[in-house]
Amino acid sequence: MTQLDERILEQLARGGDADAWEIGFDLAGTVSPGRVTERCKVLLDAELVNRYEREIVEGRFKTYWSITTWGQLYLSEEVDPGLDVPEPGPRPPHATRPGWWAGF
Repeated sequence: MTQLDERILEQLARGGDADAWEIGFDLAGTVSPGRVTERCKVLLDAELVNRYEREIVEGRFKTYWSITTWGQLYLSEEVDPGLDVPEPGPRPPHATRPGWWAGF
């Protein structure tokens, strides 16, 4: 998580759904839409934002970003996305070798 990520989440929580240009403009115009999109994709992988397409004219779509519940919990400091690591599960029976395979 970078400072820009937190600023993007705060902007989405405050202003609602927005596209990359709107987010960058609302962040004092210092962030390019390309950089916002790049960081939003990282936040999407962390499940802190959602992405959806909205038709602006017939046949043309624009990508919009919205904050998720996890993103809101992160802003309220109830969740740390860096600690959200999946725990390993047991091996499924079809992926284990039979006892005679070891050669004992």
